[in-house]
Amino acid sequence: MSIVIRPREMPVRPDPSAFRVLLRGEQTGGVLSAIEQTLRPKAFITPHTHANDVWVQVLSGSVGALVGDEIVIADAGDWILKPRDVVHAMWNAGELPATIVELLTPAGSEVWFEKISEIAADDTEGFQRSCREFGIEFLPDSPWTNKIRERFNL
Repeated sequence: MSIVIRPREMPVRPDPSAFRVLLRGEQTGGVLSAIEQTLRPKAFITPHTHANDVWVQVLSGSVGALVGDEIVIADAGDWILKPRDVVHAMWNAGELPATIVELLTPAGSEVWFEKISEIAADDTEGFQRSCREFGIEFLPDSPWTNKIRERFNL
């Protein structure tokens, strides 16, 4: 295992957010991975679950999050925990981009981000197949989706 790890630039998915992989699972023995992500103004990552924990540090701007039944707003320097198997969502209600770093434990989800960056925006089945492969389940019927959209003007 390396002591110094240099991030690689990865493809950027234009909607709803841009990302790059900072740390890959194979660089950490599968313990964790990290991505940097920019949430565009009014971006909304709808309610979903996954099988790993995600620690989010807000680098710039403000980010809203639903975790379970709790809504929080985190500003630059703050951390948010999105525990595994707990429904959560994330958004940028502001007028400027917000930048975050996500620590994914255990690693593996960084590959999902890479795969979805290669899927055409209108390829719903390809996106769903990738989600199933990585244990990610979006919840299209969640009552939180409309509540959050309305409350935060997304």
